[in-house]
Amino acid sequence: MDLKKLTTQNLSSEKMLDNLRVETRKNRELNNEVIGRELNDKRERLQRTEMLLQEPVTTQSELERLTNDTKRLQRDCMTLEEKLKMNTPADDKLGIFK
Repeated sequence: MDLKKLTTQNLSSEKMLDNLRVETRKNRELNNEVIGRELNDKRERLQRTEMLLQEPVTTQSELERLTNDTKRLQRDCMTLEEKLKMNTPADDKLGIFK
């Protein structure tokens, strides 16, 4: 509280002390709440970071292997689609139901 406000209100010293105690208690509760929330947020962020650091590292060779596997599987799919087209007769009337 401002000293000017207190002096203009002609408050007794006991009343001013009580006002300061109330204000101090409010500030302490607010401070504990804010610090507690920030502390919990930082703990959660630390846990997420630690989980990320515990995951195995993906190496360049592993990425290349996965890329090659993906390309191989795409080629296999294309080959199977071509075989399916070749085995399907052009005048297949049941083809629309497949």
